[in-house]
Amino acid sequence: MKYIENIANIKKENYQRAFSFKNLGCLFIDIACVWYRRRNFLAVSQNGMCDQYFENSAVTKTYKNGKDIFSNERNFKVFEQGFREGINETIGFLEKAKKQEKVTLNDFFDLRALAFKMFYFFEKTEFLFTDGCYEGDMSEVLKKNLLVLGDDLKMTARPLMVEILTTIPYKFTEIIAKENNLDPEDLKLYTLDEIANLIELQDCVSTEEIASRKESFVIYCENETVSIVEGKDKDTILERFKEPDLSNTKEFKGTIANKGLIKAKVRVIVPELDQDYNIFVKKLMSMEMDQGDILVTETTSPDFVPLMKKAGGIIANQGGLNSHAAIMSRELKVPCLVGTYHATEVLKTGDIVELDANNGVVRIIK
Repeated sequence: MKYIENIANIKKENYQRAFSFKNLGCLFIDIACVWYRRRNFLAVSQNGMCDQYFENSAVTKTYKNGKDIFSNERNFKVFEQGFREGINETIGFLEKAKKQEKVTLNDFFDLRALAFKMFYFFEKTEFLFTDGCYEGDMSEVLKKNLLVLGDDLKMTARPLMVEILTTIPYKFTEIIAKENNLDPEDLKLYTLDEIANLIELQDCVSTEEIASRKESFVIYCENETVSIVEGKDKDTILERFKEPDLSNTKEFKGTIANKGLIKAKVRVIVPELDQDYNIFVKKLMSMEMDQGDILVTETTSPDFVPLMKKAGGIIANQGGLNSHAAIMSRELKVPCLVGTYHATEVLKTGDIVELDANNGVVRIIK
């Protein structure tokens, strides 16, 4: 994409940041965009961080859609049945794909199709569908269905979704890179279409373009079309979405997921999704954390539970009121803030902070 007609509207105030991870390539984002392109999705990668956004107008619509699904018993049963069937299909796909020693064009088409199906269901476990459900009075049906959604469906599907985005594509790229005498890390900067061209035509992305994407890239969705932005429009978006200087930040806010107040040392853990998910899980299992420390991270998943059980409080950059971190904090009865956006950048392991989850504020004490 060399020109964006509505470039004037692509600015931070018109978007809500959803996810942010270190060192993500175009392939990860492109697989997510198989479905998220319907939400006017935007990904901005610079300075080693890849931030992903949804347009405000898209979030407003999904708030209503979520309430319509989860407040109605019939609607939720249809959704739940489809989701569980998709989970079973994904388990079978992952088992088969992990054993593959060769990769064909159809394998990537199968991955794309499965991503399309699973993101249809999984996105409805995320804040853009669930947070609107907590506004106003909640019916007993809504409370029950949100519990099933968060405690069961999301907990089961989350690791599978991460493997769709990391383990399998990265395994496939290693096989294809070896066959084409390329660096598999470079292939993580390809899109799905570019991978298809490589398999079918031995058509490689230029070394200059790969070098440029390593430094920064912008992926923009408009009218369900996904494009890598180039030229002046790319520079404009990078400048508009540049993160602020947080070096002097002593206090920041978040969304209250579970009330409470604690002063303690923080343990910062930044998930790394630029590698096989199982490698990340092994690293996570070996990480140390003192009892009563405040866990600070981008987002949590079931693999974080052993650390979360030690935590005196939880702070997460991402997530809403039905996120994994929010649900676990209520079960563990520890104070929790989600949606802080920059906690992992502001705080360092060993900092002493006051987590005031009664008022939604984190203050650095020392």
